[in-house]
Amino acid sequence: MRIRLRYEKTEAGRFLSHLDLARTMERTLRRAEVPLAFSEGFNPHPKMSFASALAVGITGENEFLDVELRRRVNPEKLEQAIREAMPPALKLKQLEEIPMQGKSLSASINLAVYRFLVSAGRIHEADVRAGIDRMLAAAELWRQPKIKPGKKPIPAKEVRGLIRWITVSPENGWLKLEMALVMSNMAQLRPQEVWAMLADFGGFEADAIRQVCRTGLYIEEDGKAYMPMGGDHRDAQRDFNEGGGH
Repeated sequence: MRIRLRYEKTEAGRFLSHLDLARTMERTLRRAEVPLAFSEGFNPHPKMSFASALAVGITGENEFLDVELRRRVNPEKLEQAIREAMPPALKLKQLEEIPMQGKSLSASINLAVYRFLVSAGRIHEADVRAGIDRMLAAAELWRQPKIKPGKKPIPAKEVRGLIRWITVSPENGWLKLEMALVMSNMAQLRPQEVWAMLADFGGFEADAIRQVCRTGLYIEEDGKAYMPMGGDHRDAQRDFNEGGGH
C-alpha cells in the first residue's frame, strides 16, 4: 500500500532542516504505528519520498510526502492516527491512497508558489509594481551565481522562463508578494533571488524579506496548475495564466 500526505510545515517548524524534517516525520509515523516498508541492505530506511526539500527558515502550507507501507491499513483510521501524532512543527491536512506504480512527486511537480512580506515603510508599492512590470516584460533575465572563494566561476543562467507571475498587495503596513516559480532539473530560483532582481528593475534597495512561505506545489499542464491530491489532481486546479495580475 502507498499513501500520499499533504501537510503543513508550521511556524514552529520553520527552522527544521530537510534532514531534521525527515527524521521528525519518521518519528511521527512510528508513533502513529504506521506499518512502514523499509529498504533492504545494511542500513534500511523507510520508503518515504518528499516532493521537494524546503529551505531552513521557510514554512510550507501544502507540502507532500509519499510513504510505502508493508500492509494495507484503513486510510481513515491511519489519517486520524497520524494527525494525532503530529508535533507542533507539522500539521496533517490530507491523506489518500495512491497507486503503487506511478510518477514520483519530484518527477511530477514542476511549479511552486511562494509568499513573503517586505516593509511598506521602506519600500513603496509603486516602485515594486514598476519593477514587476519591467522584469516580466524583459525578454531575458540572467542570474549570476555567487562565486565562492577558491572555486571556479559558474556561468550565468538565463532564468526568465522560470517566473510565471508575481503579484504585490498592501497588508497591515507590509507589502505582500506572491510568485509562481518553475521547478526544473536544469535551474531553479529562490524567492530571495527573484526579490533581488526585482529591486534592480524597480530601482530600490532590496530590504530583507520576512515570513517566507511556500504556499503550494503544483503540477502545471497547459497553462493550468493542479495539486497532486484528490485522486485526479485536476480537482485542485488553478489558472496560472490569469493568476499573475498585479
